[in-house]
Amino acid sequence: MSAWISDPAEIYRQSFATIRAEADLKRVPADLADLAVRVIHACGMTDIVAQLAWSEGAGLAGSAALRAGKPILVDAEMVAHGIIRRNLPAANPVICTLNEVGATDAKAAGTTRSALAVERWHPHLDGAVVAPPSPP
Repeated sequence: MSAWISDPAEIYRQSFATIRAEADLKRVPADLADLAVRVIHACGMTDIVAQLAWSEGAGLAGSAALRAGKPILVDAEMVAHGIIRRNLPAANPVICTLNEVGATDAKAAGTTRSALAVERWHPHLDGAVVAPPSPP
């Protein structure tokens, strides 16, 4: 029986090494591979790679936006809290507008809290990095 690993840095290193060994990252562009690995790490599903989509140059554009200090827009507090702020290159703001919207606001607008919260991203969209809402 092997001993438990108690060094947090080693646990972290090994978890990412395991992901890279087990996930099929062949179709992921090189500039998005680290992001794909982080997504896998966050959800614990190596097969999530098949569900990822991107546009040509997205990784380079996202990196440039982060270096320029642009915000990161997210639709859920869980996503916002999962972003490791110390790794952001320009102390980028992470914006989640969900808690700005009440159920009565959404009902009055004839939509959901999430949809109304995403509408509130508009003033922040120019050049932002967006973690898109999950499809229904």
